[in-house]
Amino acid sequence: MSHFLLSLIIVAQQYSTESLLSISSSSSLRNEFRRKKSIVIREMSLSQNRKLGTTRAPTCHRINTTVAEMREMLSTQSAEVAAFEDLSWFARDRRCDAVAATLKYEKWLRWCHAGWGGLAKDRTALQDLAYPEKRKRVGYLACTQNIPTRDVLGRPVIIVVARRHSASRRNLASSQALCLDVLEDAVAACDQYIEQFITIVDLRAIGPDQVDLKFIYWLITTLRNYYPKRLGQIAIMDAPTLLFQTAWSIIEPTLGKHAAMVRLVSSSDIRRYYFRSGEVPRELR
Repeated sequence: MSHFLLSLIIVAQQYSTESLLSISSSSSLRNEFRRKKSIVIREMSLSQNRKLGTTRAPTCHRINTTVAEMREMLSTQSAEVAAFEDLSWFARDRRCDAVAATLKYEKWLRWCHAGWGGLAKDRTALQDLAYPEKRKRVGYLACTQNIPTRDVLGRPVIIVVARRHSASRRNLASSQALCLDVLEDAVAACDQYIEQFITIVDLRAIGPDQVDLKFIYWLITTLRNYYPKRLGQIAIMDAPTLLFQTAWSIIEPTLGKHAAMVRLVSSSDIRRYYFRSGEVPRELR
């Protein structure tokens, strides 16, 4: 709020004392003042939105040409079944580098044909494998009556309650299956306007047993290779300083440039900036 007041003072200083005194009687000056006030508010809003991450993946100007080049590189069978949406997504991820996009698409295709890397033969089997973790509500797509809950930017929201996960007692395959099941739901909830989802990780009341490096490394690899550019931001809520700093010093190097997607926030930030009034998921209140 102090930044807002300061901005309005700067706007006001653009006018002489006489002009400001005449605002009440001059509709043109009054309208100009209101216009500049609205610009200040809009710029603040855009600045805040930038802190919330992104809603769409980057694009490139020669997407159709790149997709055509990718089809030529694929085997005849793969090219015939390849959907334009899938090819174009990997083309955008690789910034229209057809060779790099084709290699990444083929890797994703092999992973899909193997059943999420060999975890399950179909979605039902994946959900069955995920059930032991799912019943703990460790991670899930926030929703109300099967309608995905969206943040203030319109993105589907994945909530992770870290204190419900135990690195010493979990079954790795079950944890991975739960993660993939939730990711599939989140991707399905996106559309042509909102292409990305957001993940909010609640780190309240966690200890060393919740720091599951093996699972985290698997997740980083999975997101990077098989769900590229799907994630708009990871909001880490109420992280315990010492424990998080220790874990982050190990994890951050594996993220590379993607580390910029991680933002440390408080529970009050989540309530104030990430959701409209009355729409904060129950777990985050």
